[in-house]
Amino acid sequence: MVRTKLAAVLVAVLSVVGLVVTPAASATPSYRDVYVRDNLADVGNEPSTGSIYHSPDIRVCHTPVPCAVSQQPIVGATNYVFVNLRRKPAAQGNVSGTLHLYRSNLGGGTAWPGGWTYIGGAGSSVPIGGSTVMITWPGWNVPGPAHFCLLARWVSTADPMTFAEVANTQQNAQRNNNIAWRNVDSIRVFPFRPITVPYTIGNPDPFDNRQNLIFEQPERHFAGTVTVDLGRELAARWREAGQRGTGVKQVGETQFQIVDPKLARFDGLTLKAEERVQIALTFATDVEAGPAALEVRQVDVQGVDLGGAQYRINDKE
Repeated sequence: MVRTKLAAVLVAVLSVVGLVVTPAASATPSYRDVYVRDNLADVGNEPSTGSIYHSPDIRVCHTPVPCAVSQQPIVGATNYVFVNLRRKPAAQGNVSGTLHLYRSNLGGGTAWPGGWTYIGGAGSSVPIGGSTVMITWPGWNVPGPAHFCLLARWVSTADPMTFAEVANTQQNAQRNNNIAWRNVDSIRVFPFRPITVPYTIGNPDPFDNRQNLIFEQPERHFAGTVTVDLGRELAARWREAGQRGTGVKQVGETQFQIVDPKLARFDGLTLKAEERVQIALTFATDVEAGPAALEVRQVDVQGVDLGGAQYRINDKE
């Protein structure tokens, strides 16, 4: 009995100091688990941690030859999407299934499945070393202005989803390593030539809700200005809700300049049930600006992450 008590105490102590780790729940044994990374540090755990909508395993290329860096899709032309399907250590045998690819307007709060447009799918038998699947993205399915979110879903009876999918795409991607989301837009900003790009803020819920829109530049800050145009309807709703925010300055009827690159936010933006509203971001500079990144994300009033996008500015390819 003394030994039993000592063992129980030891387990409790080890748990406190973090040496006893509870394995992540998964519907699939590790030896036949196939996954797509949510971020560079992702090793296939469910749920994953860190960024959810910047998957490095999804690349858009202009030719059927894999490109080293994901490219902006060409409007009206055939593009090719390459998705890396990975296996875990001690993998055994091949795992068969189908990879499905979807698109939506660049932004967050995209409800599953209604907010997504199907691109195509491809069957694959994934060996223990993993594989890369190419899906052709036909030109008729690439509308302008070519700013998209891409969603990859690996569907396999041998490797099912661990968590049932819900309307919140961000939660689906975080909880299931079969799903990955890429919301990355590369833009080039030249001196004295402002560029405007879209962002779509969405409400995945079947009821009206308020959301917070957050802007951060965690890496090098952009050597210029970023102006957010909410549009008449959303700006009016924000005023009616008290126009709460931080790190922004009004510079026009519906335009607001980000004045704190570390953290700027609009709180209490009212969206109707399953509504998606496109706003605009304008980047401007009067110098040769170096590489930078702007992170845009949405959370609801309870703090639940609804997804977002990353704008890579003047990236060096």
